[in-house]
Amino acid sequence: MSELLEKEARVEKALQEGDKHSAVSDLYDLIVAYAKQKNFTRAEALRDRLFEADPMALSEIVKSGEVIEQEKSEARDEGHMKAFASLYSSMSAEETNAFYFALNSVLLEADRQIFKEGERSHRLYLIDQGEVKLTHGEVDGAELLKNLGPGDLFGAETFFSRTAFCTFSAFTLTPVRANVLEDSVLKDWQDSFPGLEGKLAEFCFRPGGVQEFLDRKALERRNQDRIDISGTMGLQLLGKDGKPMGKPFKGGFIDMSKGGVGITVRMSKPETARLLLGRRLIMACLLPMKGGMKNLRISGRIIGVEPHLFNEYSIRLRFDKELPQELLDNLDLSSPARSPELDLKIE
Repeated sequence: MSELLEKEARVEKALQEGDKHSAVSDLYDLIVAYAKQKNFTRAEALRDRLFEADPMALSEIVKSGEVIEQEKSEARDEGHMKAFASLYSSMSAEETNAFYFALNSVLLEADRQIFKEGERSHRLYLIDQGEVKLTHGEVDGAELLKNLGPGDLFGAETFFSRTAFCTFSAFTLTPVRANVLEDSVLKDWQDSFPGLEGKLAEFCFRPGGVQEFLDRKALERRNQDRIDISGTMGLQLLGKDGKPMGKPFKGGFIDMSKGGVGITVRMSKPETARLLLGRRLIMACLLPMKGGMKNLRISGRIIGVEPHLFNEYSIRLRFDKELPQELLDNLDLSSPARSPELDLKIE
């Protein structure tokens, strides 16, 4: 039996005999030893055991946590940290370690398909080395969207939603070393690091980022004319499971096309508006048509947020599914659209 395992056995024996002092001392030594070995899973498990053994051993609890965080910081790959410095700059030291050690490093050979357009993917990819190409369309008529390299990440459009499908395909051009984040980690962060998902989403959907470029290209591909339309609609955020969450709120029409809609909303806090970027919404309204009103309910993702005066913002919603051209051709633009009663939940 190794020295560390022998000490773990002594801890359990001491606890059985009611000797908390010896157990706490040995547990602290074990945590430090495992942390220095970079065995953070075992170090954190023993720190939980320290909490259970003696919640009042505050000095050992605090110091052991500091040792783990310090050893984690020293274990991080500096090349990766430098490549994604702008991402990590918004995180605290604890959030940085939580994010970094949730990543799984992968090596991908050249000319390999990472994921396919029209399918679902629940992974976010951060490229450390190598090149990746993003394409749209079938092989015979594929369009190159963008080449990515170290410091780029992709996969955000499906990573933050269980109901969205990939709007592009991804292939390796060269051998690639990447770090992969599984979407299941978002649930783990909800209690310990509640702000981390928002910071990650804000970075992924930031102006000038990869996802913003892809969203813009998606709209350009459709070559759609925007129609000026007036009126209001009801809006409600969608959770990761695609179900409505929170209270509905009202928005005003700016314009509409087959693939999306421009909306004005009023918000008192700028941080609330920033958090909308990349989120999914459901929109409900009564559209004025030639011959009557049409009840439209459609979901989409917010791909742009722009501030204006007096707490007003314009947002761009990209629909999950295009509207039929026939609907746009039969709009009665002389009448305004109307929102549903906002005291009724949009479901």
